Amino acid sequence: MPEEQLLKVARLLVRAGSGHDLYRTLVTRTRRALGRGVGTSFFLVYRASDLVLPVAESSEKGRMHPEAYTQKITTGIVGEVVRSGKTHYSPDVSTDPLFHSAGQKGGSELVVPVMLEDEVIGIFNVESRRRNAFSPTVISRLELLCEATAVLMTSGVAQEQQRALEAQIESLKKAAAEFEGRFEALARALDEGVLVTDANGKIAFENGAWKGSFARHVGKPFESLISPDDQAKWERAEQKGSSVKLKMRLGRIYRTVFARTIPLVTTSESPSRLILLRAAPERTKR
Repeated sequence: MPEEQLLKVARLLVRAGSGHDLYRTLVTRTRRALGRGVGTSFFLVYRASDLVLPVAESSEKGRMHPEAYTQKITTGIVGEVVRSGKTHYSPDVSTDPLFHSAGQKGGSELVVPVMLEDEVIGIFNVESRRRNAFSPTVISRLELLCEATAVLMTSGVAQEQQRALEAQIESLKKAAAEFEGRFEALARALDEGVLVTDANGKIAFENGAWKGSFARHVGKPFESLISPDDQAKWERAEQKGSSVKLKMRLGRIYRTVFARTIPLVTTSESPSRLILLRAAPERTKR
């Protein structure tokens, strides 16, 4: 029975996945399930061009449509299905005023929409040389196949988008790693101190200036190194983005520096400030 064979087609569609393999499986397996005298074709709807284009077809006698065949989405049975979003069944195409032949001379035709939300994105066309070829059960099974096709088409688009997004993320990571390497090389070539703090204000990077004076302080809050007398002055300068003279405790000594902070636009887990330090001439013991 064709009804039982059509249920097997659904499982084959899932295995096919998406894209042309999906369309090809739909048309070939459905035609075989329905038996002799049947031709099937699948169209994609291109609204920007006002056309439907056949992307897969299967029949006993070769091509169902001429080479480079296109059809306006406003004409024929296909146009009516695109407009209404509903299945159209012609038990006898010779009596259907909407029938627009691309080679079929008689018999019956069933046109089923493939819907994405409320929009027709594809058309499944089934033709038979016989009149009254499709029973209500067959029609309902074919509609279910088109619903499955819509889900698989949508899934395929989502998978392609996910792959493109992952590729973009990898590209950005690579570019970020290259930039980080260049930044560190440049920073280490400077005599001035260069610090980067994370989102919590802790030192995440130091460029080794002043014989690595800040190396032992990586992981500590930058503000914890500033003399208590200069904390308020630093807060005001940071708000203005201006340079300020500070005393900083580095190990057993206080060192006088000119400091300036530059906010970095990053994620919450990435460095949030760039701090530039220039040594002042004075140096006092604790």
